[in-house]
Amino acid sequence: MPEEIVEPIVEQVTKEVVDTPEVIEPVEEMIPKSQMEKIIKDRVAREKKATEKAIEEAKKLAKMNEDEKAKYEFEQLQKELDEYKRKDSYYGLSKEAQKMLSEHDITADEDLLSLVVKDDADATKQAIDSFISVLTKKVDEGVKKALAGNSPKVHNQTPNVMTKEQFSALTYPEKVELKRINEELYKQLSTF
Repeated sequence: MPEEIVEPIVEQVTKEVVDTPEVIEPVEEMIPKSQMEKIIKDRVAREKKATEKAIEEAKKLAKMNEDEKAKYEFEQLQKELDEYKRKDSYYGLSKEAQKMLSEHDITADEDLLSLVVKDDADATKQAIDSFISVLTKKVDEGVKKALAGNSPKVHNQTPNVMTKEQFSALTYPEKVELKRINEELYKQLSTF
């Protein structure tokens, strides 16, 4: 097994001594040669790849005659123009979708717009109508579910009619509770 060759890297380090000026001593840090070669090899590979791509494009253009070059450049510009048109169309349809949703009191954010905005106005309108229909249906179901159920039960803790004998038999806390619940009955029964 061959020994790994190590190349020293020298760094300057400053040391402060109390009574003397700064002294600079060399410090050696060892990086294995294999690691150094790997770093260099990776860097060269990246640069080579970028250069090859540029050369390939240059060769492609060099092989073309003037008409082909013009056609190629035209195609590239056409692709760029189509992308700008697509973005402009999306922006216009997004604005229209926001208006349509706001008519139904729905505030549209980018996530919602990405769901409802389609390639053309008709598809976008259909997507918005479907969204509003589903949303309305789900809200109605939620409201019905929230309103469904049993009505609250009324608990009468004291009867509306109580005799003076029953009132007299009540404990003091029960009389206080009666006064709290039905003050008028309490007044009638407490006056002798």
